[in-house]
Amino acid sequence: MNTNRFGYLLPLAFGMVLAFGVFIGIMLGPMMQSKPTKASAQRSYTKIDSILQYIDNRYVDSVNTDSLIDVMVKDYLNDPATIDVFFKYLDPHSNYIHKEDIQGFTEDLQGNFDGIGIEFNIVNDTIIVVTALSGGPSEKLGIQSGDKIIMISDTIAAGVGITNEQVVSKLRGKKGTKVTIHIQRYGEPELIRFEIERDVIPVQSVDVAYMVDDKTGYIRVNKFSRDTPREFSEGMHSLMDQGMQQLILDLRGNPGGYLTGAVDLADHFLGGRELIVYTDGRAVGRHDYSAGKIGLFEKGKLVVLVNEGSASASEILAGALQDNERATIIGRRSFGKGLVQEVYELPDTSAVRLTVARYYTPNGKSIQRSYAKGTDAYYDDYMQIVMNGDVDSLNGNKADWGIAPDIHVDLDTSAANRAFNKLYNKGLIQQFSYSYYSGHRNAIQKFADVKEFADGFAVNDAMFQDFIAYAAAKDPDNIPDQELLQQIRPKINTGIKAIIARQHWGNKGFYPILNTLDPEFQAAIQFMRENGKP
Repeated sequence: MNTNRFGYLLPLAFGMVLAFGVFIGIMLGPMMQSKPTKASAQRSYTKIDSILQYIDNRYVDSVNTDSLIDVMVKDYLNDPATIDVFFKYLDPHSNYIHKEDIQGFTEDLQGNFDGIGIEFNIVNDTIIVVTALSGGPSEKLGIQSGDKIIMISDTIAAGVGITNEQVVSKLRGKKGTKVTIHIQRYGEPELIRFEIERDVIPVQSVDVAYMVDDKTGYIRVNKFSRDTPREFSEGMHSLMDQGMQQLILDLRGNPGGYLTGAVDLADHFLGGRELIVYTDGRAVGRHDYSAGKIGLFEKGKLVVLVNEGSASASEILAGALQDNERATIIGRRSFGKGLVQEVYELPDTSAVRLTVARYYTPNGKSIQRSYAKGTDAYYDDYMQIVMNGDVDSLNGNKADWGIAPDIHVDLDTSAANRAFNKLYNKGLIQQFSYSYYSGHRNAIQKFADVKEFADGFAVNDAMFQDFIAYAAAKDPDNIPDQELLQQIRPKINTGIKAIIARQHWGNKGFYPILNTLDPEFQAAIQFMRENGKP
């Protein structure tokens, strides 16, 4: 993605000027008439015509209405709210990126930011370190999972209603600058002071790569950033060194990113000069992307997991592997985003993300979901899919968008699953697990590795009742009745166990445990065992 090709911006800029110039010229045309009568004012093209006529003819002071119009036009056209509305008339994925949002957008795609290198959560109005990122400045200084940040730069940060945004603002900063924090650690009688020098922190796009059994590997990719090809290659080499013969590639919830990242990953699985994807746009023409290098896994069983949150570059990868009969797709129909954007920087450091082409799978299919009813309806439809699962049709439109899985796994919309999701989405399971880990760190450390923990640790009756009491105290309105609680107890127990493992071993502890109750993951394992097609 090239963000400096300003030449493409000129037609858009001129188009905006022409469109609004003509519109305003028509709108303000009657202004030179004499004072309007009530009837003529009611017939006026817009209210602003009449208002300006009254100002011109009746206002107490002399006003140059031409200058007023110039200021109004300039302010109106430069108003971010106006620009946001303007983009709604294009497509759902072309948009204006406000200058205050551009840093986060760039960091997410570039794959790094400057900071101290922790993941955190706010529990009971206290910042709790979920994990110190590997290789980051916090990890190097010995900051641990479960540490509570009480002060930041000599200012109290606990018990003051601090928000996630405020924490990020205080802890992030330019590389080389320093920030002081005081943490409370379980078993330590006094606060521990750390002076941390900020550094470049990688934003991982590969959540985890681990061996499910002695021949099955699993990789989860959460987005396609600039560093995804390198991260993916490192994960694949690690799995191959452990004897991987078949792979589960998890793209669920992956919203996309760089097209070139998806092409690079597809090339690891496709041999020869197989077509991966092609794009076609009015101004940019057609461009084919084909395999060309010797890939890391051109043979061997391959399953790709997708769902309604898999979009854009994720769909390019899944579609390429499906059309070339290289992988079996399992899950639910993907999002249906078949448009390609380029980002152009504006003089005030804001930016425009503009659709320049559509992309097509190797078989020539455009997977874009219809947006004929407008952007708002487009996302309303998506929320129906998220809440109710895959459908054969939506508001009269046949479900021909996205990547349809070869093996469909229904979304669990049962009352029991909704009850579990409430507990999990409100953070109650996570918060309880953080507190438990803080008080039982020494016991968890006795387990040599994730496998030993998975086999040897269990949420017993007393611990489960402790969780129910904790959740009831925090959010009594969302505690399920006893019948539902017993139905979802295995999920609650697994969730608690997975979060505790994540505190100690990171994602390599979290996903192997969480996936044991994941229906799409279990469908993939079953497919592998039944020796289906590669």
